[in-house]
Amino acid sequence: MTDDIFPTPAPDTPENPQNQSQESSDKTVPEQSAPKPDEASAKLNLEWRRQELERRRQEIIEELRELAYNEAEPLEYLPKRVGKTRRHSLSAGKLALMFAILFIVLFMSAARLVFGRGWIKNMFGGNDNLKSFTIPIVTHEELEDSYYQPDGRYTVEGIYKTCSPSIVTIEAFLDDNIYSAYGQGSGIIMTSDGYIITNAHVIADAKLAIIVRLYDGTEYNAKVVGSDIKTDLAIVKITADGLTPAQFGDTSQLKIGEQVVAIGSPAGFEHSCTTGIISGLNRTIKVNSINIGMDCIQIDAAINPGNSGGALLNMWGQVIGITSSKLEANEYDNIGFAISIDAAKPILEELIENGGVLGRPKIGISFYEVSDSLAKLYNMPAGLHIAEISPDCDIANTPLAVDDVITEMNGVTVRSADDVYKIILKLHPGDEVTAKVVRVLESGNTKEFEITFKLMEDTSASIQEDTGAEDDILPMPNPDDDHEPEEDPEPEIEADPETDSETETETGTKE
Repeated sequence: MTDDIFPTPAPDTPENPQNQSQESSDKTVPEQSAPKPDEASAKLNLEWRRQELERRRQEIIEELRELAYNEAEPLEYLPKRVGKTRRHSLSAGKLALMFAILFIVLFMSAARLVFGRGWIKNMFGGNDNLKSFTIPIVTHEELEDSYYQPDGRYTVEGIYKTCSPSIVTIEAFLDDNIYSAYGQGSGIIMTSDGYIITNAHVIADAKLAIIVRLYDGTEYNAKVVGSDIKTDLAIVKITADGLTPAQFGDTSQLKIGEQVVAIGSPAGFEHSCTTGIISGLNRTIKVNSINIGMDCIQIDAAINPGNSGGALLNMWGQVIGITSSKLEANEYDNIGFAISIDAAKPILEELIENGGVLGRPKIGISFYEVSDSLAKLYNMPAGLHIAEISPDCDIANTPLAVDDVITEMNGVTVRSADDVYKIILKLHPGDEVTAKVVRVLESGNTKEFEITFKLMEDTSASIQEDTGAEDDILPMPNPDDDHEPEEDPEPEIEADPETDSETETETGTKE
């Protein structure tokens, strides 16, 4: 009898070493004679020892089985049960788990072959967020390994190679200008059959023609599908098939410092590529006073006239923004903005379906913004200083008068147009709004009262030219000046008629 817990099986009986050992012991005892007292005692002691070893063996087996379960060791590494040969069977749950793991491995391998690198990011990083669009979800073709970073993202060279075919140059021509474009910008191919995203100001005054030029130089005449001057977004359509649509991402996943690439046609240099980082998120920017402040991405990548309507891309080759404007001043540089694609997509959807944004509410006023600091400076109430009231709006039926100041709407303090938009854009035409008003009396005292009015439907956003849209914000006059302000001796750089039709923002932003 060996001291090993797991005896080495005999060569001729590898399947049942314990029975073989037992048979050998039994053969030493003659069957025809009764055992002697000392032999019987020895045999009993041997049998007890064998049973004890067997019990210990079972304890070790259970310990090993529990250890293997905790460490996810394969079942075949567990010691076999002593006695009759038994095959370890898998439970239904374990078997289902194994099949699930196998399926996941096979699916990931197949997805890698079909959709290429970065397919997981494409799936969970944003494409699914554009289901509300009336465009298909697309994926990029596989490129050579040199165009990818180790983590599966594209290099800048890879971004340009795979995404440039989805970017176009747009030229807008006036009635009286057939030799050169009045405005030039960029666009993003949204569908393979010719729907293209751009900025509204790029095509705003195109009365004669809109020309779209593809990456390969092919030119098409384009028609306006829809335009919204309030958000500075537009959709044009060309008659073409087999175009390369862009892939769209999810701006909620962006991080400050993340590398981005911009592709457009600045100053007429078509399909130019610039790169930089995200400098800020959730910037509220509007092109001019009639615009709604849109959620924008701030970048330090070079953005210039002609980039408008082009693509801001993450390193997965997904469009995350529509380049729209830059801050222009002598003391500022490398401050550009792109409209967030998440903010743009519901607008783009409506432009395709309706040609404009329907059901947008308006109040029917023009006003000056009076901040708290400005109010203290000039000893006047802070809020919206009323300059004009539209007679065809419901607010005209209230006691509100010119020079009154609206300080609150629906219990929320208002000091700017952005404050107003945040309130009314969550509502619908016909909804009632309660506003708190302050009136300065001739005696110098103030009178406070409340008004209730219904919102009206804003139909001005689809008008290409600025006709003085309702709910307009006006530049605040200087109470100390009784004369017209003198012109700035050093005005902002004017737009080049051969590049981009620019619109100056309130903060010096152009495009």
